[in-house]
Parts: sequence; structure tokens; C-alpha cells
Amino acid sequence: MGGYAEYVTLPLWQLVPLPDGLAPHTAAAVPLDQLTALSLLDTHGRLRPGDTVLIQGASGGVGRAVGALGAARGLRMYGTASAPGAREALARNGVEFIDYRREDFEAVLNEREPGGVQAVFDHIGGPTLRKGYRVLAPGGVLVSYAASGRPGRVVADTLRAAARVTLMNLRPGRRTALAMVPREIRADHARYRAALTELLALAHAGTTAPQITTAPLAEAAAVHADLERRALTGKAVLTAGG
Repeated sequence: MGGYAEYVTLPLWQLVPLPDGLAPHTAAAVPLDQLTALSLLDTHGRLRPGDTVLIQGASGGVGRAVGALGAARGLRMYGTASAPGAREALARNGVEFIDYRREDFEAVLNEREPGGVQAVFDHIGGPTLRKGYRVLAPGGVLVSYAASGRPGRVVADTLRAAARVTLMNLRPGRRTALAMVPREIRADHARYRAALTELLALAHAGTTAPQITTAPLAEAAAVHADLERRALTGKAVLTAGG
């Protein structure tokens, strides 16, 4: 969660017990990505078994969580990615790989899903929002949960993307939504606790266990370098106390 500390203080309502036998390192990698994925699929996507979705950045933490939860829900899924080994990793959850470096996802989906997809999950912003909106089926939804920003302009670019998503929702026939998970958590403590308890149980059962790489806190700089070089996939968990 980016704490970089051995101890933190939290409101009591944010804490839920871990299932017996679930490794703390695994549990630490669950909340951020998987609560976001659950919000995308259930709160905003409102999807049913057999529905088709597009996951942008499907090999990232949230993308992998959407793939795992989506597979358990019986969804048909496409995912854009380019990381080494992404095709094989996505295939484990039945996600059809689209290499965005070599393929135009809009053209691919227009060919394979001419009727459109029921949901697009986007954390990139910019032109991908417009293209994602165009591949939606009538009644489909484009859900934005983040936006890439330029150095020094992250806040402005994020606000611009949020405004664009909001304005797109004024068009008839399709929906757009902003997934703001921290706000959703604060608004309904009981729902948050129930959701996190369910997700931890699924991770313990191996249904949605995140892929993690652990390293000592003292090696944080090296881990960041690996992340920037895209040498790591899944979640990086820093451990304290050797």
C-alpha cells in the first residue's frame, strides 16, 4: 500500500481478520488491487455470466485481479498488455491477449466482437478512453479508475480525464463511470469489510491469489528500479525485519 513502515495506525473498522493459514505477504497484496477489481466488476460493471469485457493493462495488479475475479464469474475477457510472459499469464484466467504495441485493440474488437463488449475498464485515459467507448455494445459501460499523467502534470491530467469521462456519460445509449474506491470504502464500512473478507478467503483458497515478489525494505530502491524497467510483474511486497 506504499506505507514503507513497520507499523501503522488505522481506524478499527478498516481491519478484518485473516483466514487461518493465509500468508501475511499474500494478504498485503490483496486489498488495493482486488477491492478495485470488485468495484469495477460489481459496483460499476453490473455484469452477468457470459458478458464480454476489455481490460486495459491486463497484466498489471488490478488487471490481473479483474481477470481472476472475472473468470470466477464466467466472463469472456480481452486484455491489452505487452509485458514479457503476459500472454501466458492472462491465458490462465481465460483472458484473450491483445499486444497493444503491435495491434489496435479497437480494430481487434470490431472484428471479433462486432456487437461490442459490455464493459471496458480503463486506467490509462487520453485517446484510449474514446476508443474504449467506441467498442462498447449498446447499454455497455466504460469505467475509468485512474489515468496516466505527464511528469509535473499528474493532477491536472487526472482531473482532465475525469471530466472527459463525466461528459461522455451525457451521451445516450452507453454509460461511463468513475470508480473511486477510497470514497466507496468510506461511504459503506460494512460493505467494505464484507468485500475484503470475501477477497481474502478467495486468495486463501487460491482462486484469486495475487502474484507477488518479496524483498527486504532496505532494497526498496532496487525494487523501484526493477518496476521502472518492467522487470517485475504482479505485486512487489517489501518486508521489514530481515
